[in-house]
Amino acid sequence: MGVYQMASGAKTRTQQTHLECEICENIVPIHRKRGKMKERNHIKHMYCFKCKETTAHIEVKETAFFPAWLKEKIKEEEQINEQQ
Repeated sequence: MGVYQMASGAKTRTQQTHLECEICENIVPIHRKRGKMKERNHIKHMYCFKCKETTAHIEVKETAFFPAWLKEKIKEEEQINEQQ
């Protein structure tokens, strides 16, 4: 009885979220239980099939599909907010 198994039956409600590899910026979709969703920028270490190693993946949620110029602008605004 020492083995813990996650409930993943047909009735388990999941939601898709996206993780971006910190090294190659590859975006991977994963499914999480709705009650176990993580905040944006959460870091999960997992195997990246492009890098061929375990790397940090950052939870990007809806921002994964923003154009590169918009991502850069958001990052700049976040840095300005942190400095204040």
